[in-house]
Amino acid sequence: MKHLRRLSIFLLAAWWLAPAAPAATPPNLLILLVDDMGWNGVGFHHPSSPTPNLNRLAGESLELQRFYTYPVCSPARAALLTGQMPRRFGLADVIAPGQEGIPTNTLTLPRLFHSASYSTTLIGKWHLGAIHPPRQCGFDHFYGFLGAEIDYYQHTGLRGGPDWQRDGTNLVENGYSTDLLADEAVRQIQGRDPRRPFFIEVAFNAPHVPLSAPPDLVAQYATNGGLYDAVLARLDQAIGRILDAVADPALRTNTLVLFYSDNGAPVRQSDNSPLRAGKDTVYEGGIRTPCLLRWPGHTPSGVATQQPVAAQDLLPTLAAAAGLTLPADAAVHLDGINQWTALQTGQLILRPPILIASHEIALIDGDWKLIAGPGDRRELYHLSVDPAEARDEFAHQPELARRLRAQLDALAQDLPAPRPRRGPPAGRGAPGGPGSGRGMRRGTPPPSPTGDRSL
Repeated sequence: MKHLRRLSIFLLAAWWLAPAAPAATPPNLLILLVDDMGWNGVGFHHPSSPTPNLNRLAGESLELQRFYTYPVCSPARAALLTGQMPRRFGLADVIAPGQEGIPTNTLTLPRLFHSASYSTTLIGKWHLGAIHPPRQCGFDHFYGFLGAEIDYYQHTGLRGGPDWQRDGTNLVENGYSTDLLADEAVRQIQGRDPRRPFFIEVAFNAPHVPLSAPPDLVAQYATNGGLYDAVLARLDQAIGRILDAVADPALRTNTLVLFYSDNGAPVRQSDNSPLRAGKDTVYEGGIRTPCLLRWPGHTPSGVATQQPVAAQDLLPTLAAAAGLTLPADAAVHLDGINQWTALQTGQLILRPPILIASHEIALIDGDWKLIAGPGDRRELYHLSVDPAEARDEFAHQPELARRLRAQLDALAQDLPAPRPRRGPPAGRGAPGGPGSGRGMRRGTPPPSPTGDRSL
């Protein structure tokens, strides 16, 4: 078992490295990443969520109803950028002061796209440390903040100091952060060099705490949704402005748009039901988030897929979509697997299991999910019939549990132990009980694989 992971990597190397047929013109890539938005933070999952622009985007997109990310911010962002399980380089939790973040010379999405003559820009939240800031990890330009959170108006961080910059130069600007980030994205798109395709990641701080919204929206939602919905409404307006900036038919047709949330919502803030628990757990409410993919003429629109896709799959998948060839040694280092064929066709394609390794570990193998917790705690759930993870099948499916446990142990055996937690998990709860997210905004179940939006 010792070398099972490496052997599997080499057996799958051709699949990982095979580029897609290149488009006539290299596509632009626009990633819209939001912060702490749970399953029901979007109107296409919950009708009362004030997200008309995201609802419109959903009607034009392929919805990934089984998209998996990480329980908290830093590892979720590292998985996107590196195609690896972030615990490989010590990120099982939010990055600690003085921690390295993404190691030197690691292959990253922006480095890969920069090498293909793309302009690369990060707008918004970094949260991967100051030792290797964005421009040392492949971004040509960075406008935003380095830390975990900011005051929406004052642009100060957790300790009260300013955290707002452009390319390493501190800025003092007036304005609401969501608006400023959207303004910058629109400027970048409108002022782009037409001779070069662009890679732009817009990483909003909304709807992360400390919640704040413009006074008119605070008043509008005071008796209907409260401050959280006011923050969502402004976020949706900002996303609408960015989408309008790529609405020209030629630009829209050649721009791949990816929208998702870095992790689930904290259960004290919003509701992830019927998914269990929320942020800072490996239950579905913590790691399964809204996700949309739009590329007109290349991906299905207005439908959903049940193909399991993880954040670490995005690097090889987006590279394949753009027709980029990964470096020859990429298969040795990547944990993610190219899912472009499944997303381009909307078909369910058998894939190896997904491992989400935080302090706890979740193995997702088709419809089954095994959770490994401290000590010898193991839980097993049949997600297609029990997305709320209400019935633990570990004792009832001993042969399946043994097989999945062997897979998990083999895939996780060379992962370093996580740093000790600095506090208890924030979002664990029994289904329907305290910490589940129930009893707040009532949620709607994930659409069935045979539902109207599914393929």
